[in-house]
Amino acid sequence: MTVLMTANRNQPLGGTQCRVEWQGLAAGDVVSARLRTGQGTTLVFPETEIPGLRPQPWVAHGWLLDVAALPAGWQRLDLVVQSTSAHALSLGLEVRPSAPDGAVESLQHPGLTTVPKAPMIAVRITPGISGPAAMALEAHFVDEEEHTSASGVGVDVPDALREAAVLARHENLVRSGEPVTALVDLSASMRPRLAAGTVAGVLTALQAVAAAAHRSEVSVVALSDRVHEARPLRLTDDPEEFLRTWTQEIGLRTGAPGTAESWRGGSDAGFVVTVSDQQHVPGPAAGRNCLVLLVPSGVDASTPASPGTVVVADGRPDAAAVIRGLAHASPAA
Repeated sequence: MTVLMTANRNQPLGGTQCRVEWQGLAAGDVVSARLRTGQGTTLVFPETEIPGLRPQPWVAHGWLLDVAALPAGWQRLDLVVQSTSAHALSLGLEVRPSAPDGAVESLQHPGLTTVPKAPMIAVRITPGISGPAAMALEAHFVDEEEHTSASGVGVDVPDALREAAVLARHENLVRSGEPVTALVDLSASMRPRLAAGTVAGVLTALQAVAAAAHRSEVSVVALSDRVHEARPLRLTDDPEEFLRTWTQEIGLRTGAPGTAESWRGGSDAGFVVTVSDQQHVPGPAAGRNCLVLLVPSGVDASTPASPGTVVVADGRPDAAAVIRGLAHASPAA
């Protein structure tokens, strides 16, 4: 039986012996396993021999793992990949059951997109009272754990934003200390995207971007029939409630053409992201600009758009996907 793993959720292994198979590796990719011992040291395979882990004979990208043979007191085993380019890959764990009459179970990683030159943890295996468990990770980096803050950004970051914040840092999306400004279209046509949580999902991604820039908030400017005064969206704020409160105050009005272009931020506008269901060309004069273009369900989110544009379909978007889109679409610093 094959089980598609859910990202960031523990999946019982169901046995102690398994085969590890990397899938979709590209030229230049380097895979390794990092064992955190009971003494707090880290052993890196294959540079260092680790009891219970060895290459599978005659298989290019396969390992054989016996969790029961790992050194006593081990804390975790991370399966790591480092790439020279951004591309998609996956990982499979074929687990031999502990029960004699049990069936072999294959755990399939849902897939991740690599960040060039950044060691990424694809799967984390941990011991447990009821047996070992594996967790699939999509945007978790080795050096994240080498910083005093799990986000590596020097501000207090909520757990839900940590991985996305580290991703934004690795993608070099913003500079340290750079402000992040969101120009959010709150005109009547945006109601479906507000109700679907699409706008809130984009703001969640921008909270992570702000954290990557060592900022504790996103400056949000509402646009409708006019430009409304900026409000701070703190990292601990719920974007859904933030938007709900603001729209109740100002109402959903008919948007005035060119409102986004009429906004003139100061010299400290920093990284400016317009969130709208309308294509704005050109963007605001201040700062470095991107547009998150929200489109109805059924429209291909990969539809070509003008430079600096990220297309997001209805539904709450994944923060990592928005950040990757911004990183690829944003102009050079």
